[in-house]
Amino acid sequence: MAVSNMNGSGSASFKENAQAVRDDVENGRAELRAIGSRSAEITEDLRELARLEAELAKAEMDESRQALKRGSINGILAGVFACWILGFLGGAMTFGLAEIWPAWAAALATAGAFLLIAAIAAMMARSQFKKFSVTPTRTIASVKEDIAWLRTLTKRNAASASSARSSSAR
Repeated sequence: MAVSNMNGSGSASFKENAQAVRDDVENGRAELRAIGSRSAEITEDLRELARLEAELAKAEMDESRQALKRGSINGILAGVFACWILGFLGGAMTFGLAEIWPAWAAALATAGAFLLIAAIAAMMARSQFKKFSVTPTRTIASVKEDIAWLRTLTKRNAASASSARSSSAR
């Protein structure tokens, strides 16, 4: 009788253990499916994020090109008008000053005035060119933020997965 009780209780214990193992395997499969599903979602989110970052970089480069275009147009306009005005103002100024000073001094004063005008136009063009940048700095900063966010998310997911495993092991 003791032998049959032992076999009966041993059999029940084996069945319970086998069922527990099956439950653990099924829970593990469910976790893997959930992880796979979440991984697919994260991958899709990362693709969308990369697409948006590319659009941001393109928009930023378009802004820089527009600044370059405006600066070029302003610089060319300044140069063209400076050339046209140079002849008229130079002659008038030189003749006017020649009434008071010797001709050489009048010509030198006229050249100095034109130099001042050219310097002002050059500074205006330079300020427009400073707005131009080949590097999409805002996009780079945004990508760095995205990478930091992804690292935080990955660490958090890894920590929650390991805590879930340790609690299910108990």
